[in-house]
Amino acid sequence: MSDVRTTDPGVEFLERLLERSERNPDRSRPATAAPEYDRLSTAQLVSRFHDLMAAAERFGAVEVQRGKRERGHLIERVRVRDPELLARHLGRPTAPATAQRVRQDLLPVAAAGEPWVVTLLDEMTAKWSRGETAYRLTAAQADAATEFFTLLASISREEARGLDARTFSLKATDDTKTFDRHASRLAAVIAVRIGQPGAAADVVWTHIGLERFSHPVHMRGPIAVEGGIGRLIDGRAKPFASVHPEMLSQLSILERPTAILTIENYASFNRQVREIEDGSLVVYTGGFPTAGVIELLAKVLRLLPAELPFLHWGDVDAGGLRIFRNLEQNLPRGPRPHLMTRELAERAGQPADADPSLVSIAKSDSAIRELAEWLAFGSDVRHLEQEALEPAPPSINWLSPSW
Repeated sequence: MSDVRTTDPGVEFLERLLERSERNPDRSRPATAAPEYDRLSTAQLVSRFHDLMAAAERFGAVEVQRGKRERGHLIERVRVRDPELLARHLGRPTAPATAQRVRQDLLPVAAAGEPWVVTLLDEMTAKWSRGETAYRLTAAQADAATEFFTLLASISREEARGLDARTFSLKATDDTKTFDRHASRLAAVIAVRIGQPGAAADVVWTHIGLERFSHPVHMRGPIAVEGGIGRLIDGRAKPFASVHPEMLSQLSILERPTAILTIENYASFNRQVREIEDGSLVVYTGGFPTAGVIELLAKVLRLLPAELPFLHWGDVDAGGLRIFRNLEQNLPRGPRPHLMTRELAERAGQPADADPSLVSIAKSDSAIRELAEWLAFGSDVRHLEQEALEPAPPSINWLSPSW
């Protein structure tokens, strides 16, 4: 094993070669790379680099290919011959070996939960074996990974139900702050588990029964919250009002709105309530709607006539369509799309790759199934962020040639 410094350009080069080899272990050809001589600014550095490549070649780790004729003194490419030998030469275990060791340490923790927790560990191990991160964790972060799987196993046993985050965290890990350190990756994992990838954290916490302090629902329109001392909240307040979910039992409708419009993005919501005065009830979903948003919309939809227009405005991309579908599946009746058309995306959107993961929406009875089919399989797909459009009344016909 060579006695080399990790800051040496030659060592960095060999490390990158090994990482390239580990990222794609099933490649048909060995990983190769050409030296970057412009980074070797002195003759001493060039000589040092050549010595390191020669030592790695003698060790059996790499194969050095030199130039021809007048470039015979330079190295053209270095090819990995044996990744395990190269890792030993660099003084570290291979990524697959590290990943398997970490898996063995984590397996008892994961196995204490439901089988899907072990399946997740296997998926993360596969990424670690390629030198990649998994849910922003590396194989070297063993302590953090142990915390993560301890929380997941406990959640899978429904031990979070009825507890607040700090109490659950203390009960599961003896540390009140562990949950907060892993909240975002926990939400990401569980959202996929419940079939709502990208769902808002509040939606996830509601699903697992964790008590979190709910965010208020922002809205503008003819509804109010009445209390024993009179009207507590008037939804017609400018620019908008905020209702805490715990107050929804006191909600009443002051007059019939012209339409109900839900909006995914905060900037677009703010522009809509400030610039459009048309008597609509406008509700901010905050991305995937929280339990409070769903509760407010469900109550309003039950109180208002079925013929009242109900629309949703979001991004024309995979996330925006999943949010739309979430509303369809969780409310008494689903919305119609507002400013969410292929025509608008083709005019004002940005080129994007097709996303076959939207096939389930494309094959459903969703109001946006045709848009989902285009985004899933189209050859000229474009994504449209809703901020790229001006706000407009829900009644406007955006398919009109005058647009």
